[in-house]
Amino acid sequence: MKIIIYIITIISLLSCRKESDKISTSPLDSISTNKYYTSEIFSGANLKLYGQLIFVNIYDDVGIAGGPGKEDPTYDVLEFKKYGIYGKIKNNRLIESGRIVIVNQDSNYFEISFRPDTSNVNTNNYWYVNYTGKDSIIMRDASVGCGFYSHIYIKK
Repeated sequence: MKIIIYIITIISLLSCRKESDKISTSPLDSISTNKYYTSEIFSGANLKLYGQLIFVNIYDDVGIAGGPGKEDPTYDVLEFKKYGIYGKIKNNRLIESGRIVIVNQDSNYFEISFRPDTSNVNTNNYWYVNYTGKDSIIMRDASVGCGFYSHIYIKK
């Protein structure tokens, strides 16, 4: 009987590991940190952009008529990895990755651009980044002239 209680106690203790002790894997893990830049590209408060962001929704407020409103996202997670790497993940599969280009980074204004690996064309894909609360990020499409798309994310 003592042996059974001892085994149950050991199993219970092993199952109570901290969440941080568990190994986390990401589809971006296969991309070398130094693929685009050799050192940190973000400064100050913008370092908190790194990590996985769950894509909540898109608020479409484009055009004179106000656009169609809330839309479903085309991917599940947007991940930012050191140094200046981003990836879009759908169903735990990497569907797009590339480098982040900083357009403007100061205390009041943070604008970035995504440059996907799959495109040789310099796209007009610019985003204003705003941090809201402890774990929310709003990215507004800075490349649309008559309005904007707001992508809403929550830190994973």
